[in-house]
Amino acid sequence: MIATTLNRLSIPRPSRPDVLRALAAGGAWGLMVAAGLTAMSAWQCGGVCLEEVAVISAIAIGAGILGIGPVAAFGRKS
Repeated sequence: MIATTLNRLSIPRPSRPDVLRALAAGGAWGLMVAAGLTAMSAWQCGGVCLEEVAVISAIAIGAGILGIGPVAAFGRKS
């Protein structure tokens, strides 16, 4: 029953420009968040730890691509 319902859904397939827009928007969002978190960490600790910056950047960019990417890809096109 669940499989037949899922087959009836009309889920749009993203085109190549949609995927590129999703990656670009999610990556840009992740970089901005990583820069902000790095600046806050440097302000509090008085220095920047490169390992922390790498982990924060990887998590933020991944979250941006998974969270903001679909919104950019399937958002309303004007």
